[in-house]
Amino acid sequence: MADGKQQAVSLDDALLDEVRAERIDALRGPDSPEGREIGRAVGANVARHHRASGLSLAELERRTGIRSDLLEALEAGQAVPSLRAVWHLATALEVPFGQLIANTMLSPASDPDFRVQRAGSGRVLLSADGGFRSRVLFLEGDLRAPEVYEITLASGCLEEAQAHAPETYEHMVVVRGEMEIVAGDRRARLGPGDGIFFRADVPHSYANPGPEPAVAHLVLSYAARH
Repeated sequence: MADGKQQAVSLDDALLDEVRAERIDALRGPDSPEGREIGRAVGANVARHHRASGLSLAELERRTGIRSDLLEALEAGQAVPSLRAVWHLATALEVPFGQLIANTMLSPASDPDFRVQRAGSGRVLLSADGGFRSRVLFLEGDLRAPEVYEITLASGCLEEAQAHAPETYEHMVVVRGEMEIVAGDRRARLGPGDGIFFRADVPHSYANPGPEPAVAHLVLSYAARH
């Protein structure tokens, strides 16, 4: 980097030439204190799991499509990754997504054995256009807790996801509105109260074909080795 890694760099900006055809996502923005906090915490988590994996930097670059210099900046806490980049990294390192966003809560639970999370709290992950919103409903980094998210799709929103690590599954229940789920070559349309369980180690997508925002609760589970 031209400024010698003294300035935080957004992976969204640095990867723009490589992913022009792909929508760019953001967590909360690299220029905010919250964004920089996320960058530092995610970078430390990535570095720890990268060391444990035994993967070379070149192999991690190959698996994620993220250049090695950007990976080094991320692990040093000098880059703020996009939501999509974090998913790529979790898949490449074969770790749950929640382990890469551990320790990013601004207000950790005072009692992790009895935790109330109010409707207005919880880390929110947004797509660049704001059409897809994911709110974390679990205590990040607590290995006892399943990964639970509240996801919200604006009317007409289509959110596409690449295959997660092998033997990753998603269980979703629609709370409000309509959703269409595609997993591999299978498709289902869901309404309020409907649930679905599917393999998420294949390309999959969520769409809102209805006129109103759609809300669902999503639980991720991983292979026993995790």
